[in-house]
Amino acid sequence: MCMFNSKIGFIGCGNIANAIIGGAVGVGYIKYENLYLFDTDSDKIAPFLEKGAAVCGSAKELVSLCDFVFLTVKPQIYEAVLSSIADSASGTCFISVAAGITVDYVKKLLGFDAPVIRVMPNTPLLCGKGASALVKRAPVTEERFEFIKGLFACSGECVSVDEKLINTVTAISGSAPAYVLRFAKALIDFGVQNGLSDEDAEKLVLATVSGSGELAINSDCSIDTLIKNVTSPNGTTYAGLCSMDKTGFDASLTAALEATLQRAEELTK
Repeated sequence: MCMFNSKIGFIGCGNIANAIIGGAVGVGYIKYENLYLFDTDSDKIAPFLEKGAAVCGSAKELVSLCDFVFLTVKPQIYEAVLSSIADSASGTCFISVAAGITVDYVKKLLGFDAPVIRVMPNTPLLCGKGASALVKRAPVTEERFEFIKGLFACSGECVSVDEKLINTVTAISGSAPAYVLRFAKALIDFGVQNGLSDEDAEKLVLATVSGSGELAINSDCSIDTLIKNVTSPNGTTYAGLCSMDKTGFDASLTAALEATLQRAEELTK
């Protein structure tokens, strides 16, 4: 079977589903006519109907029709959804994107050794700049895994990891957009407090955050070297970095990441 002609289903059509579909369809990786959707909120499905996607009357119906099914619903309703589709799931490859939901948990609720790919994406997926880590476990075939990995690559960077590392990925990538934006907000607030308009401060800071990431991606230099390149001896940046060292900036961030990791482990099923 050609993977690119596969029937692909989404149970749940919220932001993550929209980002996955939008990125893959936008570059021609998949087509709307190969998509099957189910969501209890008809308003979320309406935009896809106009573009040629099919809508199913139930999650069970969708699973019976599709080669791949994305479980893009809240973690707390995974049990109800998986229990409702268990007797229609044979032959379908499932893609789980929920924090804390392990491959074994999905298999357990389905009641058999189903092919399950676990993915930890992040919200920049919504603008095509996501970061996703994928877990491949038997009996998922290499062909199926590479197809799904390619689908996520349409909306950003992808890596393959062992499932035991997914909680670490959650800390440094899945939850990290909130930490990066919190840092950006502090910069913006400081600019406003010291005379800049809200609009100018936001423009300057967001361009700086985005540009710094692009610089690191496109440069052959290490991040340490790029930091050094901005830092003149005893200059303004040097003064700021010294203050960060004194006030424990790195230690504070590490503590936040450790708290994220611990909570991810507590939520793991």
